[in-house]
Amino acid sequence: MRLIQSIVPLISLMLSFNIQAGGNAEDIQQLRNLLQPISSLSAQFKQQVTDADGFQLQQSEGLFQVAQPNNLRWIVEQPMPQQVISNGLTLWLYDPDLEQVIVQPFDASIESTPAILFSGDLTRLDSAYFIRQLSPDVFQLTPEQEGSLFSELQIIFVDQLPASISLTDSLEQVTRITFSDVRLNPSLPAALFEFEIPGDIDVINNDS
Repeated sequence: MRLIQSIVPLISLMLSFNIQAGGNAEDIQQLRNLLQPISSLSAQFKQQVTDADGFQLQQSEGLFQVAQPNNLRWIVEQPMPQQVISNGLTLWLYDPDLEQVIVQPFDASIESTPAILFSGDLTRLDSAYFIRQLSPDVFQLTPEQEGSLFSELQIIFVDQLPASISLTDSLEQVTRITFSDVRLNPSLPAALFEFEIPGDIDVINNDS
């Protein structure tokens, strides 16, 4: 499903960033201090994927919303509408162009992916990531275990709010997401994180 295939791993990290990690204790605490106040978040995003030579492979933009625990909306508005929605139990991947929705369980064991940043579960990062504070507002995360979908993650804060996330994979392909119009702890109704399946589309149930 084109862009959705690259979005899902990133969202998984954003939703469950388990903050117990290797690295300098002060660096870890500084990142905790920035993430701990986040119980919900809403922002516009722009995502760009480039290869090792800097050639642009994909570009998209839309709306990102997340609320603890593990509720998310990733709504791609351009270039082609797509949606990723989870209520913490079920994950829906909807592609209007293909008239198709994939329904699968939300995988809570997502230390190997990048959507664990904003879930509020700051208890397991120790075994998952090595954290370095590169500057007061920039943090680098390196997975401690094999099998991760990325080799390095960098998150940048501006005015104590997440401003951008960059992920580099083993092939040096880089996914950069920049946020704008960031709202901290907005009231987000639970209904936002449910997906009502249209009656005229194909439904693929993926229980694996």
